[in-house]
Amino acid sequence: MLELVNVSYYKAPNRVKINPHVIRKGFEYIEILTGGKLLFELDGKEQVFEYGTMFWHIPGDHTIHEYLPDFPYECLCLRFKRPERKSGRCFPRVAVWEDREESLSFSDKVIKAFLDDSFDRKLIAEYVFSKVAWEAASFLKRKPSPDIPLSLARLLAFIENNYHGDLAIGDLANASGVSIPHLHSLSSKFLKTSPHVILLNKRLQEARRLLATTGNEVKTIGSDCGFMNVETFCRAFRRKYQTSPGEFRKSNSPKHILKDV
Repeated sequence: MLELVNVSYYKAPNRVKINPHVIRKGFEYIEILTGGKLLFELDGKEQVFEYGTMFWHIPGDHTIHEYLPDFPYECLCLRFKRPERKSGRCFPRVAVWEDREESLSFSDKVIKAFLDDSFDRKLIAEYVFSKVAWEAASFLKRKPSPDIPLSLARLLAFIENNYHGDLAIGDLANASGVSIPHLHSLSSKFLKTSPHVILLNKRLQEARRLLATTGNEVKTIGSDCGFMNVETFCRAFRRKYQTSPGEFRKSNSPKHILKDV
């Protein structure tokens, strides 16, 4: 059973050595930086981290404790009691919130709620854990795998920011910094698919979001997502999801979902 045992706020004293604590069995400890410049070893290298960075400690891990001189860190501290899992770590040791400023307001909100006896403790625990788990999972999705070459990381970043444009394979190769044949070879080896399919999937993913959240015409959505014409868009959408854009929109509308409730 998940239990939020403690919520606290820590301010490191300036130029004082801090002794780290080792997390005991049955507990997980999360520290979210809200200020200062922290030093932490990651992947065998000491790095500097700032506010909005989250450190997720499982049994056996030690808490954060080193910082740059004259920049002592501050952090929100969350201690959860959780049943031990055979799989060990479920979330990355270090993750960065997508909106760093939101991590600050989250810190204030959690402290106030935890210290307010009128709040249901179970509800607070579920909210806090789901939020930090979401941010950790979101970070993993945004962060390219360290196992893929830099050229493919460039490709994924380029597609993420330019999928709506009129792109040819030459544009993808140029953005990746490699030749077209080499890009195909790398993509097949490390991503198990082609650059074209990666681009197409990103366009279709964004199209589904717009179909579900806006009233824009199907033709407009197709164009906004980089498809040359509505016929090409509808054909690709049906091939991927076995339904048309219009049918998808209808099946995901509140009116359709609630008709049998």
